[in-house]
Amino acid sequence: MVSAHTEPPGIPDLRGYRTVPLDGYVVDGAAYFQTPDGLDCAILPTNGTAGCDGPLPATPAGANEIVLAAEVDTRGLRTTANPSFLAPPGHAAPVLPEGAKIVYGDFECAAGSGPITLCAKGTPAMQWMMISAERTGIGPATDGLPPGFPDPNDFVVGDDEYLVGTGPKNMFPIFTVEGGLTCSIVTFSGGEIGCNGPLPGVSGGENEIFAQLPGATGIRRTDNPKFSTPDYPGQIRQLPVGHRVNGIGGTCMAIAGGVACYGTVAGRAQGFEVSATETTTFG
Repeated sequence: MVSAHTEPPGIPDLRGYRTVPLDGYVVDGAAYFQTPDGLDCAILPTNGTAGCDGPLPATPAGANEIVLAAEVDTRGLRTTANPSFLAPPGHAAPVLPEGAKIVYGDFECAAGSGPITLCAKGTPAMQWMMISAERTGIGPATDGLPPGFPDPNDFVVGDDEYLVGTGPKNMFPIFTVEGGLTCSIVTFSGGEIGCNGPLPGVSGGENEIFAQLPGATGIRRTDNPKFSTPDYPGQIRQLPVGHRVNGIGGTCMAIAGGVACYGTVAGRAQGFEVSATETTTFG
């Protein structure tokens, strides 16, 4: 499993790979290929994405898709029953030979020995991904986060939503995490992310941590917890360790014993981390 504080893979150097003709790879404006070790991959220029489906080494258990994209909510690891990078029915994606690369749109993807699969977007590369037995992940690191803060690139997004109940304005996820916190992301062009419950390392009985977007970030004591009560009745589910949930402008990641959440407004990131031993904020 990738550590929450692992450095992202470095920019891949694809200059030494031979470019193969696109004949046989391109179907309906997308380039599809298989890797020598059996992953199904594609470059989808109209979506601004590339990625692969299949068992991914060096990732949290169950991760079966990796997405290379500019948007933080889109890119990264997924656990999904709806793969995005399979060739259309009736088309068999050719195997990309070891030592070769496909160049399509502003993406290039290569198959190396090991095995290793590499993709990059842009020249010079603005985003990139690596799939190997030692490291599977997305680069660069997510912009604006403080050193040591968990990177959402390394956390899995599942098909499940964390909306509780049903109602006309039900758009804000609410969930529990290991360590006893209940959290919600109440953001839409600003708003608030926060959690209620035990906050390790604080001494004044504080039981609520929050990031107002825009506004203050901090901790407080309250008898009226605002982040643990859903707007509509229903079951609040636990976000598994190693997974993340995206709101509208906010992200929370379940870490061992707690959670790390942040949001960005006008280019400024604010957030907090609650581990098994300490509570910190930034922004």
